[in-house]
Amino acid sequence: MNGTRLLKPQHTSETKDVCRVVVLGYPGVGKTALVVRFLTKRFLGEYCPTLESIYRYSSDKSDEDDVRMDILDTAGHADTQSCWNEGYALWGDCFVLVYSITEEISFKEVQNLRHLLEAAKRQNAYFCVLVGNKNDLVYDRQVTTSQGQELADDIGCKFYEVSACEWNQLPQVVDIFIDLHATWRRSKQARDGRPRKSSSSTKFRQAIQKVISGKSSNVKK
Repeated sequence: MNGTRLLKPQHTSETKDVCRVVVLGYPGVGKTALVVRFLTKRFLGEYCPTLESIYRYSSDKSDEDDVRMDILDTAGHADTQSCWNEGYALWGDCFVLVYSITEEISFKEVQNLRHLLEAAKRQNAYFCVLVGNKNDLVYDRQVTTSQGQELADDIGCKFYEVSACEWNQLPQVVDIFIDLHATWRRSKQARDGRPRKSSSSTKFRQAIQKVISGKSSNVKK
């Protein structure tokens, strides 16, 4: 896995509430750009496509509304069937399946990944979202929005079509990860028999919107 070692999670007080998210997709679809946009609010135009990294995210809240995730940004492979590592499925709680709307082959790839994931997880519960990236490149589109929605409906997951490079789409990028975490947390609380609390995701989105509004105002000036 290009140097990335997936450790079996230790269920300590520090790790038991950490959601493990795996970002999967064909090479060049913008997986790293999405992760970096979410984590830093910046767009990363250039990066090494062969590296895999695990990022720790925390909203740093002192109560149970703290959003904590370990995000594995995987290196895409043109031949997924031979390069697929079942460790992805065994390590992750949630999965972000990413394709580019400008590459039909990347759309077919997420369908392959979906089947590999289901086979690896077998009867174990997991959560995923489908993301069509690069929707700013409308004239190069090869995959329609309806095709993406139909696949998401077939998988039974949420569908997002975004552009990681567009600043005004930051809220949608944030939604991908925050909504996925919220779904995982609700399931975990149900298993643990804990009562549900109102989510802090709305406040988080409001804070993001203020940042965007502030930046837009500065640009106009």
